[in-house]
Amino acid sequence: MQYHLGTTFLWKLRDDWQLTAQLEFFKRELGTHAYSSPADTIQITGYSTEGIPLLALGVRKTWGNLYLQPSVSLMRSPSVLDQYDRGNEWNDIRLGVISESDWGIGLRLEGGMKIYNRRGNYFLGGLRYQQGLILMDKMNAAVRYNERIGHVLSAKSRGTYAGLFVGYGINGHNLKSAGSRSPKRLYNDNKLLKHELSIEDGWYFMLYGGLRRRENPLSNEFTYSNTSGQFQAVLGYNYNRFSVETGYGNFSYNANYQIDFDGVEALVMKWEKYDMPIIPLTFKYHIPLNEQNTVRFGPSFSTYFGIRDQSKYRFISKGSGATITDEKEYRYTSESYSVRNLDHGRFIFNAGMFAEMSVFNSSFLTFKVSRNFASPDFVLIKGNYIIEGIPISIESPGNINGFMFDLGYKIPLKVLNRQLKQARKATA
Repeated sequence: MQYHLGTTFLWKLRDDWQLTAQLEFFKRELGTHAYSSPADTIQITGYSTEGIPLLALGVRKTWGNLYLQPSVSLMRSPSVLDQYDRGNEWNDIRLGVISESDWGIGLRLEGGMKIYNRRGNYFLGGLRYQQGLILMDKMNAAVRYNERIGHVLSAKSRGTYAGLFVGYGINGHNLKSAGSRSPKRLYNDNKLLKHELSIEDGWYFMLYGGLRRRENPLSNEFTYSNTSGQFQAVLGYNYNRFSVETGYGNFSYNANYQIDFDGVEALVMKWEKYDMPIIPLTFKYHIPLNEQNTVRFGPSFSTYFGIRDQSKYRFISKGSGATITDEKEYRYTSESYSVRNLDHGRFIFNAGMFAEMSVFNSSFLTFKVSRNFASPDFVLIKGNYIIEGIPISIESPGNINGFMFDLGYKIPLKVLNRQLKQARKATA
């Protein structure tokens, strides 16, 4: 699972047809895993998270608020790939991540729904599928048993993916001079009632997620992303300008390290991925920015309780390898393992600012910038290497500190209460 971000430009051809041009960037997961028995010899044999930019041209057919959009895309393979096992061979099979083509071509199909506001702008959401046609990159990852290569696992990338997306569309009329006219959608009694219910005191449900930039990032991001993801699903209660919420969430994080040797940056780079499920408790204070209370912001404070005792999950890996840099080969042997029975705390703290805007006259779209701090080290990995005869020891803790960027959607439960709305209408 990874993210994709982009923008689309539309030009009218006919009333229900448009020409489209898309610029997009998607983060690629390319990796292989080997499992052996007993379970403590599980190993990750190779991993790549390089990003791929693309340009797509197509057409969009619209039926009311629904649309379908086929297109053709041109992709650029990453210019820098993994150092993993680069230059090595086994039984005449090249190991590592190999670039087969600098460019790729894909066929895309996208479908979605638009919900308009009064100015003719719209929120949209939908599904997208891209089928890559040209093999761009290939990973041949060696699986070692008793420090000897037993076989090779392969993974290939053509830039194929399926994705979900949400977005916001701006009507071109609204970008013209002040004298131009833009479509207007007048409020009716139902919309006004939903808006009034949405800003009253009461319970609400909220789902949000985003990205976290980890502290002390690695200096070399060729094969590793310093960004991790998180999500939360919470139930909250709003009273005057205060709100409190709790529920369930999950943070992804890594224990990682890189070894700089002989003037070569990140000659060796290793990491292990983990997840920490949490129970959040969050307090917010809302400051309205207009009389309608449709836009507001304020501070947010949270405490997260980590549910999992990560130290009970054991990791151990032994092996050997080589890296070729500037036509010079460096050979090494390695042993890495997680510290058993690591004592760690369970509480993490978060502080930040949020802003929310009323959408659909009944709910709120929220953007939050915050920082996790005081997170305990949930895992500690130690590594012992011998590189060209020189012993090197290193250790890597894993926690969930760092800056976070979250996008959320909140819906007050009163808006979903039909009996309450009917009673309000009858009273009015």
